[in-house]
Amino acid sequence: MAETLVDIRLYYAELIRACLEKRKPAPIPEKVSLNDLLSYAKTGQISYPIFSSLIKLDIDEEHADTIRQALKLSTFRTFMQMGAFTEITNALEAAGIRHQVLKGAIIKRDYPSPEIREMSDIDLVIYDESLDKAAKVMEKLGYDNHGIIKHHMIFTKGNDLYVEVHWCLFDGSVGHSQHLYFNDFRARLIDGKKYTYEFSHEDFYVYLIAHMAKHFFETGCGIRNLMDIYVYMNKYGDQMDKDYLNKELEKCGIRDFEREMRELAFIWLDSRECPEFYENLFAYMLDSGIYGRGENGVWGQLAKETATGNRNIKVHYYFPSINFMKEKYTWLNKAPFLLPIAWVVRGVCGVSSKSSREHRQQLESTDKDNVEKMLDIYHRLNLNFRK
Repeated sequence: MAETLVDIRLYYAELIRACLEKRKPAPIPEKVSLNDLLSYAKTGQISYPIFSSLIKLDIDEEHADTIRQALKLSTFRTFMQMGAFTEITNALEAAGIRHQVLKGAIIKRDYPSPEIREMSDIDLVIYDESLDKAAKVMEKLGYDNHGIIKHHMIFTKGNDLYVEVHWCLFDGSVGHSQHLYFNDFRARLIDGKKYTYEFSHEDFYVYLIAHMAKHFFETGCGIRNLMDIYVYMNKYGDQMDKDYLNKELEKCGIRDFEREMRELAFIWLDSRECPEFYENLFAYMLDSGIYGRGENGVWGQLAKETATGNRNIKVHYYFPSINFMKEKYTWLNKAPFLLPIAWVVRGVCGVSSKSSREHRQQLESTDKDNVEKMLDIYHRLNLNFRK
């Protein structure tokens, strides 16, 4: 582990705690570059807590001015987002549309100040068959409708408001079991509302972890997720039903993932002793931005393939198991003897696929030690999503 990344981990913990505790942080360590602190904060969408602490230090005016401008922009964006959140949910309630706001817009309220927790968009889910009706509400509020992209509808207003309207809580193309789990209606009406729903603390946490796990399995994910776990568990951990929580995490296949991520979150932000596995995991997440990188998508599947037996990743990548291939080519369920033909079809299709090229490049450019490190991470987190 590069010494600089260890120093960044430790100092980021100091900066974030200083922000949460509303105090001046310790000075920047000699081994840590201010530019690195700013760069990782931007890509990981944790600029506000890092910048708001750094601005209290004696730094050069050029950097100070950049930080002040970023803080103003972030604060303004949060002000716009929270106003939009209230406006949208009130309009949907008035229109009789069953809905629930998700993720960032909810957990923002659990931080000492909402601007500390940055978010790029407002996510909400529409229940029943009300998408067209919801789209008309959004358009009436002045949002531009960009239509359906993947598993949600996209709406924007100006340069600062971006809204994703979902029709399901979990994308079935990532994990079938998780998709079925969240199709089981768990939300409850908010007091005084007839059409606006929310999760219990336990169910929100399960959804938070499931969404994080999805990103981690597909492409990796960033350290802002660890900050969310730390803040949420410090605020609600003692209030939650642990037996229920563990049972639901187990149903989703994310119990091991949650345990390891929660452990890392508290190791990091409480500045505890950090074993090598957690150093490696933190470094991977620090380098993943907020939602991971496309080339990282190779590791989740390879971890499933190498869970037992042969760990030759190139064999597993170019000639995946029948179980892996059935996820993509369902006709193999009836004709498993056609597996060699499916390998050929997959190879031909992969030539023109950007993601496949990224995966091959990652595979070819990673040395043996890093391969073992990545497989160790994914095996220990034990994510086994099946489409």
